[in-house]
Amino acid sequence: MTDYRFAKRVAAVPDAGIGTIMSYAAQFKDTISLGQGAPQFPTPQFVYDQLHQRSKVDPALGMYNSTNDKIQLGLKELLAKDIAKKYGFTPSIDELYLTLGGIGGLFATLMSILEKGDEVVFFDPSYPLHLSQVYLTQATPVFVPLKEDDNWAIDIERLQKSITKKTKAIILTNPNNPTGTILTKAQVQALAQIILEHKLFLVLDEAYEYLTYEQPLFSPLLIPELRERTILSKSFSKEYAMTGWRIGYVWAPSEIINKIHNVHLYFTINPATVSIVAATIVLSDPRGKKAMMQFVDQIRQSREVICQRIDGLKSLFTYTKPQGSFYLFPKILFIFPSILSSNLFLNGFRPLASMFFVNHPSMRPDV
Repeated sequence: MTDYRFAKRVAAVPDAGIGTIMSYAAQFKDTISLGQGAPQFPTPQFVYDQLHQRSKVDPALGMYNSTNDKIQLGLKELLAKDIAKKYGFTPSIDELYLTLGGIGGLFATLMSILEKGDEVVFFDPSYPLHLSQVYLTQATPVFVPLKEDDNWAIDIERLQKSITKKTKAIILTNPNNPTGTILTKAQVQALAQIILEHKLFLVLDEAYEYLTYEQPLFSPLLIPELRERTILSKSFSKEYAMTGWRIGYVWAPSEIINKIHNVHLYFTINPATVSIVAATIVLSDPRGKKAMMQFVDQIRQSREVICQRIDGLKSLFTYTKPQGSFYLFPKILFIFPSILSSNLFLNGFRPLASMFFVNHPSMRPDV
């Protein structure tokens, strides 16, 4: 075996575990995978239709784009209007940056603000890929467990105690992946006070902002004084069923955006031109919003069905009903007989991958 010498940052990256579990489950013919957060809906057909027509007359679809060219500016102008509706302020164009999916934006953000010796607060449980990205920056994650017995709320007292002189940032996914819960307005305000007091960055992942149920989302961006310390990452992947297009964006003060550009540029140049145009089409056409609302309605129905089924298995599972996103994070209350031989005790064990319930055939009310 060849003795390669790899960078320590690569050797230390933790495995999120989701792929491992999905690969294991795929060995069994009677297993239905609910493990990956990917919408089961297709991208709206009108997006393909308009792209096809444009491809006949616009050779730029297959070429590079740049930060301030017409193709990017068109999407950024639409995003500025969308942010104004959702968050109550209109960003300038130089505060928006198009990225290779939400993940590309998050990684460029973390690489631009974190380095070896820094500490970053990671609420537990949260999206595991964020943790892997933190390790690649060589910063140190500081785990702050969420309070399971209080609807997965932030433990503000424990968070305060976790802040040190080395703390640089806090990563927040809201609605949460994988718990499906939403922070209350009071929790967000308490978090904001800590961020402002210690002059931290807030890296905000709101990929599921559009998908809430009974409880409305109170975003940290609704607190004006917090905006200068916040970096928002979003994408079109879940909201418009465009996971394969790999198109997302970051909003932040322009000084921060300039640094994110310095990272993102050198690992991707720019997002795919065809994906930027596709995102522009779905955001500018009323059918995009209509399709998204139809997705939400079907996801809401799936949520009710799976919660009813889990409610009928109270001797096996306990859970908190999702308030947002499309995940259910059940606690397994029994021991798997097939795993006893490995001496792995699973009483109260939580699966590494949460249940994913978007419009899977087995979750539909008519099945």
